[in-house]
Amino acid sequence: MMAEMEAVIQRLWQLLPQIGAFEFEGKNGAGSATDWTGRGEGRVQVTCHQEGWLFDEQGHYQTPHGKVLAMTNRFWWQRTPAGVSLSHLRYQSPVLLFELRSVAGRWQTHEPHLCGQDHYSAELVEEASGFRLKWQIQGPRKNERLEYRYSLMDAASPP
Repeated sequence: MMAEMEAVIQRLWQLLPQIGAFEFEGKNGAGSATDWTGRGEGRVQVTCHQEGWLFDEQGHYQTPHGKVLAMTNRFWWQRTPAGVSLSHLRYQSPVLLFELRSVAGRWQTHEPHLCGQDHYSAELVEEASGFRLKWQIQGPRKNERLEYRYSLMDAASPP
């Protein structure tokens, strides 16, 4: 069983440095007081970072009102004994978002990330051309669903 789990983790781990582009969609749910609805796309530069993979994302985001904004993120993927973890690098300081573990062919949040009263959870689904990372953020003022579609370098079309 342990060898099976290691093989599943290794397959995802080998996929991560092959990513070259992303597409993003955000949707507000009932009761949300934010305006994260919109779409984005861009490039991902993957580099080795402290025994993990750093995703340096650059692109643009379009609101439902047609406004186009610059979009940048820095995400740090690390291996854990039971899966992979994802941190957001803010001002070069990592903020651990969650650990993902493989459950029945999907990667799911082991425990939600708490930011104040907000709960962040995610699910990652591997695909032939990369993977999808679906986030859910729930709190007193938030009910958001975010979906990233990460594509392999050779499958990535210019944004």
